[in-house]
Amino acid sequence: MSTPRPSRSQQARVPQPISGPDPSGPRRPAPRRIRLTSREVELCDALYAAMLRYEAHLPGSCSRLGSALSDCWRYSNQQGLVLQPDHPFALWLARITPLCLAQMEPGPPLSPLARQTPIPRKDLLMEVTTRHLDGVRFSIETRGHTILTDQPTENGGQDTAMTPPELLLASLCSCAAFYAAQYLKTRNLVPAEGSNGLVVTVSAEKLKPPARIGNFVVRVQCPVPLTADQQEAMMRSVHQCVVHNTLTSQPEIAIQITTA
Repeated sequence: MSTPRPSRSQQARVPQPISGPDPSGPRRPAPRRIRLTSREVELCDALYAAMLRYEAHLPGSCSRLGSALSDCWRYSNQQGLVLQPDHPFALWLARITPLCLAQMEPGPPLSPLARQTPIPRKDLLMEVTTRHLDGVRFSIETRGHTILTDQPTENGGQDTAMTPPELLLASLCSCAAFYAAQYLKTRNLVPAEGSNGLVVTVSAEKLKPPARIGNFVVRVQCPVPLTADQQEAMMRSVHQCVVHNTLTSQPEIAIQITTA
């Protein structure tokens, strides 16, 4: 009688750094061992428990799985672990996330997680709403925050706010600045509190046809000197910016029209 294979949630384990000699080659120094904090262990246990509930089709398991996964990523972002890809919690989260999201992808699932109902999109979906104010002015709202867009006077506007293309540049610029600032903070190169003097500028060209903007250039002005290795690490951090990854990954955009 064959032994049943364990589920993916039972197979997945928090990866630990390898120590000791390399069996396939000469000896090498053991990497620095990083221990998980009690909070990280708590998040791991909560996500494993949610995965098991989902596989058992228990009521409310979808919502619990989505919340547990969101908690892990929220903690990872808050602690700057996204800039430490060799951290065991970051390694584990990168490995376990596709297993949790497999049921949301088309085709056969990548794990035994049953594809019954998807994780509630409110746990993963970002959404903004735009409303027309007057002329060519619009308000944009999300999570209780509001910004405005307008057009220059030569385009029939009052020039009271940035244009939508400028907001696109602003999104890339601020996202890159966040990742750059996180790198400086986690490496203790700047004070943890207050302004650190970092300045990021994004420029782009107006292109056509079709009408679009392209040839983006992101310029990061660091407030402190960086070694060659630190500059390379900073470059890797900025390249991990979510908006940068979105623009370079050719995202799919669906347009839906409803009427009153």
